[in-house]
Order: sequence, then C-alpha cells, then structure tokens
Amino acid sequence: MSVISKEIGYEEVVPRDIHFKMNTDTVARHWFNGDPWTTHWMNSILAAVPDGERWVMNSARAQLDKLIDPEVRKAAIDFCRQERIHAREHDEMNKACVAQGVPIDKVEAVFTKIRVTMQERLSLDMQSSMAAAFEHFTAVISSVMLENPELFNESDPELRAMLYWHFVEETEHKGVSFDVYVAASGGGIKGYLRRVGGMAMGTVLGLPLMVGNQAYLLHKDKQLTNWRSAMRMSNILFGNPGILARIFQSHYLPYFMPDFHPWDDDNREVIHVWKRSYEKTGDPHKAYQALLDWKLKKNAPGKLKLKAVVQAA
Repeated sequence: MSVISKEIGYEEVVPRDIHFKMNTDTVARHWFNGDPWTTHWMNSILAAVPDGERWVMNSARAQLDKLIDPEVRKAAIDFCRQERIHAREHDEMNKACVAQGVPIDKVEAVFTKIRVTMQERLSLDMQSSMAAAFEHFTAVISSVMLENPELFNESDPELRAMLYWHFVEETEHKGVSFDVYVAASGGGIKGYLRRVGGMAMGTVLGLPLMVGNQAYLLHKDKQLTNWRSAMRMSNILFGNPGILARIFQSHYLPYFMPDFHPWDDDNREVIHVWKRSYEKTGDPHKAYQALLDWKLKKNAPGKLKLKAVVQAA
C-alpha cells in the first residue's frame, strides 16, 4: 500500500446517514441549471450510481478476509457504509427523474445487465480492480465539482446539497478501493497489470455507454438537436471548468504509472471546508454555502488584481 495513503490516514472516511428530499419538486426535468444536455450528461453517469455503488461495496466486502492491515479493513467497512447510503439516496433521485418522464430506469437496467455479466465472468480480484478504476473516475469528477460549486448556483438547493455531500464522501474514500485492491491482490507486477487492465476495460465499456446513454435520454426528451445546450455542455466538459479535459489531461494517464495512488492529488483542503461547516451546523445546505463562499474568497485576490490592472490601463 502506498506510503502517502498511510500519511493521510483513513480518518477522512466518515459515513453520514443523511436523508434528502428527492422528488419532482427538488429534481426538475432539467435539474442541472435548466440545461438539457448537461443534465442528461450527468444523468447518463448518475443513473448507474445505485447499482454501481452496491457493486463496489460488495466487491470490497468480498475481499475483507484478505485484508491483514486493520486500518485498511476498517476503512473498507466505513467505505461500504458510505456507499450503501449513497445508493439509497440516488435511488430516490432516479425515481424522481423517472416521475419527470426521464427514462433513467432504462439506462440503469443496461448498466445492471453489463454488471451482472462481469460478475459472472470476472474474478474477484479483477472486479476489485475495476472497482478501483470506477472509484477513481468518480473521485476526479467530484474533485472538479467541489472546486467549482458555482456550477450548481441555479439548481435546486436540496439537490445540490445532496450532490455535494456525495462529492465530499467520494473524495474522502477515493483511496480505499485502490488500497483494498492492492492489499487483496498482493501487488507486484501481476497486480499492477491487472490494475491497469481494470482501468482499460472500464474505459472501453464506460465511455461508449456514457455517450450512448446520453444520446438516448436526449432523444427521448426531444433535445437531441438543441445545439445551444450542446455548446453549453461542451464548454463545461472541455472549456471552463473542463471536467473531461481535466480528467484525461491530469488524472487518467497517471493511473497507469506503477507508483500511482489516488491521494497523489491531495485535495483535502476543499473537503475540509465542507466538513468543518457540516460538523458545526449539521446542515449540508450550509456546508455547500461554505464551499461556495470559500471559492469566491479564494478567487477574490485575482479578481481585485485584474481590476487594478484594468483601471491602471
């Protein structure tokens, strides 16, 4: 297991049993700031969350007997508790989307069918490798979202509170599936090859599935030719903040390095902003606001400097 993970420790992983009001009032048809393409891009990913969370949770449970290090074992158990609650809340979000006429249940069923096939054909170690890859992907998306809370300014407060709670906890446990895999597989060259194989397989399966699911949802929503919405989504994914651009430029290729670990990107500062507020207030809405205030304050010096330069000119 990587030294950096031991330095950070597993105390970040804290299960929080929070219930959010996911219904047609809080989950609009186009819940991501009223934008169809961006909403359905997120839907194409989030549709798989309930089944996916249960899959990675069961994958970790299946490896518990192989985990000699008590810290890794405890972190894996806390990770499972977090994922169980995430699956429950996203079940409710998916139900709300279906009630809005968005066929997320059809998209989820496709993922479930693929997941069942993989469970039947892949070894526990290979499934653990894919779980590590899946968790890395969700942690990177969470990282970008946490650094840009203003993206959800126009979304329903209850929904964004739920999403940011999820982003924080995905970041807290971003090294757990990886460490469980390394500990259970024994590491070494064989473990490394299986690890990168899991990421490669996840990429080959995941990208076409994401694109196809989004196209299906847009078609059903009669928004496939909404080019203005498509341009707005393209900017978010490849421009500013450039979610997918950042994933592939800064986070995807490093995963293939032999000495890689998810906590090589130490972004505890941003999750601690949310956590301090939540620990003080017990309110995920106020924790989101604390994160937004932190971002505005962090950007303020640069804005003031730019204003001074403009005035001087």
